Parts: sequence; C-alpha cells; structure tokens
Amino acid sequence: MIIRTPIVFDNDCISSFLWIRRADILKVLFPKQIMLPEPVLNEIEKLKAFPTYSYIWDDLSSEISSGQVELKKIYYPSAEATEYAQLISMSNPKRIGKGEAAAIVLAKSCSGTLASNNLRDIMPYVRGGHPPFVSTDAILYCFYDAGHMTVQDGCAIWNEMKSKKRMLPTCDFIEVVDRMRSVR
Repeated sequence: MIIRTPIVFDNDCISSFLWIRRADILKVLFPKQIMLPEPVLNEIEKLKAFPTYSYIWDDLSSEISSGQVELKKIYYPSAEATEYAQLISMSNPKRIGKGEAAAIVLAKSCSGTLASNNLRDIMPYVRGGHPPFVSTDAILYCFYDAGHMTVQDGCAIWNEMKSKKRMLPTCDFIEVVDRMRSVR
C-alpha cells in the first residue's frame, strides 16, 4: 500500500478517529503530515453546538493549534478552485460533497494521499491511483502492522468506531487484517 504524505482527510475518515478520541493513532502514523480542507473543518465545527459531541470539535481544534493538523484552504482563482467547483457543481451528474471534493483536489495538488471512507463518491475521481487513497480500515491496519497494537486492540477500536455509527465495512477487524495481508 502506497501512502504519500501529506494525508488529506475527509470528514468521515478523520471522524472515525475523533469520535472515539483516538487521534493519537493518526499522530503516530503521520506526525505533522495531516491536512484538513477548510470545508471538512466547517462540517465538523457544526458539532460544537451539541454539548454531547463538542469534544470532537475541541479535540480537532487542539490538534490544529498544536500543529499536528494543518488547515488548508482552496484559493480562487486557481486550478484547484476550478476542479473543486466542477466536483460540487449542481450540473455534475457525479456531484460530491464539499468535503470530499476539497480533499480530492488538495490531495492531488500536494501529491499526497486522500483519506476517505466514502468510496462510492470518491472512486470516479481517483482512478489510476491519482491521488492514492486510504480509508479507516487501511489506516488502522497500518497501525497494527507497525506493531502499535494487537489484533484484539484493533477489534476493540473497530467495534467502538462502529458503535459510533462510522461508515465502515461490515466485516470485523480480523477480516481487515486478512484482506490487507492478502494484497501485499
């Protein structure tokens, strides 16, 4: 699996880790190489209005303040802004959300890796491995493969993410490990 840094996160992927307060996994794997598009930040910022979920916003804000996560904007006029506008255009039959679109465009422009769980939306735009992409299961496998946790730890984290209604495959973490090992 090819992971080029920086890693440009979409909401669904970074939230898998934030909802269970495990941003440490991302910091260990990608120290100071995490990029967050401004539209993704705007989506997550909405959670601060809900006291039960405000910790997600607080934790992300802390990671941005510490320099672990870089906030990135798309500036107009630019090639990135043009592509972004096309991806979110109402006239685009394969229109995608602002967070996914910004993450794709920024991952391409910085020659990084897109991190998204929303494969249905991103697949038409990442053909040929440009940009390369990873999802939560691959990131969690990398953490396991690097020796930072056991399979049992991975199962517990995976199940906790699922309990928070994260967009993850229906399999369990043991199946993720088996699948990742088979594609090496």
